[in-house]
Amino acid sequence: MKQTRISDGSTVDLSHEEAEQADTTARAKRVVIVNASGTVLKTSLQEENRTGSECSGIDGATSRVLTLANTSTSGGPISVWVEDQIIAQIDVTFSHKAASSTVTFGIPIRNTDTIRCRYYI
Repeated sequence: MKQTRISDGSTVDLSHEEAEQADTTARAKRVVIVNASGTVLKTSLQEENRTGSECSGIDGATSRVLTLANTSTSGGPISVWVEDQIIAQIDVTFSHKAASSTVTFGIPIRNTDTIRCRYYI
């Protein structure tokens, strides 16, 4: 048996096979990223699934704004997909605020588009 420490600080016993199969990649729902001095930078992966109808502006227009529910002002990276296609960082602008962040799209967004945003808080 091998003891493995998980993100909440507790330990679990895993067989060597389980330890090799354990998900220690970015697919995990709880990831702690620390800098060299041990300060926690990012702790939890959040995903918001929205539609274009939740954006400000007119159906099919550019410069539409989506407000996210996060409470992080860290300015960390946000990944955005529209209709399951990753959007290039050049086509979106982020504004991080104390109570939320906004995503402004430089591409046309239809009300029926599905939008997925992933970020760490």
